Amino acid sequence: MDLSTIEKAIDTKVYHIHSDMKVPYHEHAAQDEVFYCIKGEGIGIVEGKEVELTVGSVLVAPAGSMHTLKTDGELYVTALLIPVNRIICHCKQVTYGDIRMAMVNGARTLEEIKEITGAGTGCGNCIDDIKKILGLACGCKMITMEAVADAVKDGANTIDKVGKVTGACTDCGKCKSLVQSVINDER
Repeated sequence: MDLSTIEKAIDTKVYHIHSDMKVPYHEHAAQDEVFYCIKGEGIGIVEGKEVELTVGSVLVAPAGSMHTLKTDGELYVTALLIPVNRIICHCKQVTYGDIRMAMVNGARTLEEIKEITGAGTGCGNCIDDIKKILGLACGCKMITMEAVADAVKDGANTIDKVGKVTGACTDCGKCKSLVQSVINDER
């Protein structure tokens, strides 16, 4: 990936979190998220570890890490979402993107992922990570593949309809091709 492609892929957002707001515990499987506190104070939680956020402080949530923000008052943060393609299977050098692409192309089981990508066929330490990836359609909203499949079986035959029913594809949109694949499977 060249520098201009990376620059275009970086997503910047500003969030205003207040005391009665609950930010769901979530992950970005293929993006590191860097928070910079610009006003107020609060707590950032990454993989269960709490970090105090005050003006000027930074919190990093690496790709694949569960994280959230909370405050008793008000918290303003700038968030940078930076694309990464982390390696899931070190034995075979299989990335998260490789596994998701196999899923977009119809792989739905661990055995299919093993056959298509080779992931999980070495030492096996990545099997739990592969199962987690297989089970999740949308990491931003924590929507399972099962929930998407159920919505499609119940008649949600477009990405927008699946999004309205489940919430998938309504944040960053990176799961749209996978959701479309599930819709196509049902046709």
